[in-house]
Amino acid sequence: MRPSLLSIIGLALKANVALSLPQGPPGPPGPPDLDHLQPFSTFSNRAIYTPPKGGRAVYPRVAELRDGTLLVTASVSGVAGPGNLPSFPIFESKDGGVNWKWISNLTDQVNGWGMGAQPAIYELRQSLGGFKPGTILASGNSWSNNGTRIDLYASTDKARTWQFVSHVAEGGRPNTTNGATPVWEPFLLAYDDELIVYYSDQRDPKHGQKLAHQRSHDLRTWGPVVNDVAYDEYLARPGMTVVTYIPPLKKWILVYERPVGNSSSHGVNYPVHYRLADDPRKFDSAEPIPIVINTANGTVAPNASPYVVWSPEGGPKGTIVVSDADRSAVYVNTAGADQEKWEIKECGQPEAYSRALHVFEKRPERLMVLGGDTFDGNGVGALIVSVLDIKKLLEGDKPGPTPPSCKAI
Repeated sequence: MRPSLLSIIGLALKANVALSLPQGPPGPPGPPDLDHLQPFSTFSNRAIYTPPKGGRAVYPRVAELRDGTLLVTASVSGVAGPGNLPSFPIFESKDGGVNWKWISNLTDQVNGWGMGAQPAIYELRQSLGGFKPGTILASGNSWSNNGTRIDLYASTDKARTWQFVSHVAEGGRPNTTNGATPVWEPFLLAYDDELIVYYSDQRDPKHGQKLAHQRSHDLRTWGPVVNDVAYDEYLARPGMTVVTYIPPLKKWILVYERPVGNSSSHGVNYPVHYRLADDPRKFDSAEPIPIVINTANGTVAPNASPYVVWSPEGGPKGTIVVSDADRSAVYVNTAGADQEKWEIKECGQPEAYSRALHVFEKRPERLMVLGGDTFDGNGVGALIVSVLDIKKLLEGDKPGPTPPSCKAI
């Protein structure tokens, strides 16, 4: 969590006096499919949702359902939803991301604060907590000047309606100053008949910020806080956990940003690190590994709000793909997470704050890159998506076509 995120927090806290969205769809969908793409095509920079003037979409997240349906959500800063409070719009695609429609808003049902930022969305593939397989879980940061709460919601009708399930974690008001006590940035993972909720935690007086998780068998009562990444140096603020599994290694990978005060590492202030573990509940003892790439033009290091996925494409160890906030490119590793084997590949999707990545389950040669605005509000304000062919990405081919209707977003 960047200290200057206070500007985004301010927009969210003021959303109830800013632009208002109706109870129904939060605005028109993206431009029509003027280029008539076939379902499950590759393409670049198609708009899912363009907020009204004064608003901007950031921090998108995506889930693929068992039947191949895609669900996407995002935080929309500066725009209020139902009840004149911020909410997360939910969009659905049945054709691999070519076309989208709005289906619901995830709203705060218990706090009176709204859903301020940092959504997460996930489909259960097994029964858990009384919910059947196919239930959609969603989380996010419900915040106000009174506090931050990571709350869990569930949908049993494919994200059309939502019900509150539980408070996972609670902290102080949104404040990125060391010594403040908020919680941030949930990430959901079902493992070993439990739901793991990872998040960034400023409540521990030993750390400016650390990464932690809590687990639940019933989705209503939560176990103790377990550290995932916590540095002895108080100024270190690891943040923004994303976790995925790498089958050839039989290991889990966690990526995160690691700022330390105002220091710089390889020319960036929020260097991206990763850890590998046999068990996604046991990252704390794993070695922290920075991503640093030596190129003909010098050293490149990804910076801030990383995301990670794995695809079986690219050779016997598949391909790990990492995104960051500062470049349109992605970072790939086909050598089983070997620290010396990272490469940078252009993907054609604009840089954005906390872009999301997704490898299609039934088409693992496809990579989705999902983005919105930059951290400082100088980029694309719309929620946009690209779908790439991973083999062509690795070979360095140019990304797929950008529809004329999307070029000027």
